[in-house]
Amino acid sequence: MDSKIYYSEVPFAGVFSDFQQHADHGATIDQYYADAKAGTLPQVAFVDPIFIGSSNTETDEHPPSNIQVGEQFSASVINSLMASPNWHDSALFFTYDEHGGFYDHVPSPAAPAPDSIPPPSGSGPWTFNNYGIRVPAIVVSPYAKPHFVSKVVNDHTSILRFIELRFGLSTLTNRDAHANPMLEFFNFSHPAFASPPTLPPAPIDPAHAVQCQTQGGAQTSL
Repeated sequence: MDSKIYYSEVPFAGVFSDFQQHADHGATIDQYYADAKAGTLPQVAFVDPIFIGSSNTETDEHPPSNIQVGEQFSASVINSLMASPNWHDSALFFTYDEHGGFYDHVPSPAAPAPDSIPPPSGSGPWTFNNYGIRVPAIVVSPYAKPHFVSKVVNDHTSILRFIELRFGLSTLTNRDAHANPMLEFFNFSHPAFASPPTLPPAPIDPAHAVQCQTQGGAQTSL
């Protein structure tokens, strides 16, 4: 399985030693667009936005950045995939690393603990056996079911489980071993979007950009 992390600023995977030892698996976002156009995207790819920048530069939609800038970045990534020769057998999972606030009217369900390793001393009584507040996720694929909303509990390791299942890889922890692989999003016998749809434009309103520039500032997204 070949893989690559395309980054707009710095590769977020740089915090992991495995990536540090295989830096050739990283490439700038310009390379993503080039690979998509050429139909040479790897089997598995992660695309990182700009995490740290001014309000009208940062593309991760993290406050206080201009979310229109992030929307435009996401649209460019998705449109490039849909126009790519790779589109016919691709699946893109668009999601966020965290939620938009502290309120969720649905109680967080229990989660399988990833392992039996206790938390570090002094870090608190965390057992990591409960999910947090929900985050949105969108599946973009020629095989995605039109107008479909999943009622199944998924988590971030569900994407990992999908990759493991697709390529016959062993699971890494108890958490991803029990994660739902998100197959309910697809109809692999009928590609409803073999001809990709035309998405509405993702413009940046100049007045909104000025407002964000005057009211927001550079900040670090963790």
